[in-house]
Amino acid sequence: MLQILMVILPLFLIILMSAILQKIHYIGDHWSEVLNEFALKIGLPVLLFSALSKTPFSFANQTQIIIINSVFILGGFLLAFLIGKILRLKKEAFRTLFICLGFSNVAYLGFPILTQIYGEKVLPTASLIVAIYLFWLFTVGIGYLDYSIDKNKKTALKNIFKNIFKNPLLISVLLGIVVGSTQIILPSVLLKSLDMITASVTPTVLIVIGLFIGKSKIGKLKSWIPVLIFSIFILTVLPACFHYGLKALGFNPSELSSSIILSAMPLAITPFALADKYNLDKDFIARSIVMSTVLSVLTLPFWISLLSK
Repeated sequence: MLQILMVILPLFLIILMSAILQKIHYIGDHWSEVLNEFALKIGLPVLLFSALSKTPFSFANQTQIIIINSVFILGGFLLAFLIGKILRLKKEAFRTLFICLGFSNVAYLGFPILTQIYGEKVLPTASLIVAIYLFWLFTVGIGYLDYSIDKNKKTALKNIFKNIFKNPLLISVLLGIVVGSTQIILPSVLLKSLDMITASVTPTVLIVIGLFIGKSKIGKLKSWIPVLIFSIFILTVLPACFHYGLKALGFNPSELSSSIILSAMPLAITPFALADKYNLDKDFIARSIVMSTVLSVLTLPFWISLLSK
């Protein structure tokens, strides 16, 4: 476990240094916005397209990974719904739990972690899993938020299709799958350009996470108690359900290690960006991103070492 910690620690050091530089105002506030725009609209889409386009793709061969990850994500939505009803959460807290329980940082932190552990050979598999997360999050997840705001099914469906066809990450996945499945050979000059952009993605997304943490306010100590409970839940209970659920069904968890590791990621930054539009608990989300990211330094090595046995 210590050896694995040393492997992924450089990633978290980049996050830490970025947070410190932001906290002391060495870096301007506009940096996070610019870098996030680059990562979301250029860097990650290029990475997804590049990884999928280089690998012959077949839905028949990928059926298992698609179904297993889809069941886990949809199960997370169902679990959030049940917890919200049992605890009788208010609308704001209910919507916040619903979207946060499934919106783990599979892209910004997931890609760097998996490539650091398994190398670039894992990128096609990781790209497909990230695509599955994105599809369900921007259909069922955002669709429910839209419906909960105005109770209009037509508006919710319209926004779902808009999220699918205007999302640069999902578009890049679709194009990558088309190129990979048809085995179109791209010009070497284009591939080299894509590789150069891909190489910039990891440091960029880690810096974005660090800048977000650096700008977050500490607040009162008691407000961190529910945040701590939520963070421990998504970092330990959810991946444990995934891991031991697969085992109980007769699957070998080690063969699906990428899926389990991605399920153990901390909360992503995206829910914070959605907070104002969908009346979510912005402070809770911000603190959960910070807390879960910090705690993941300890929990991720555990899951990685468990799956390496």
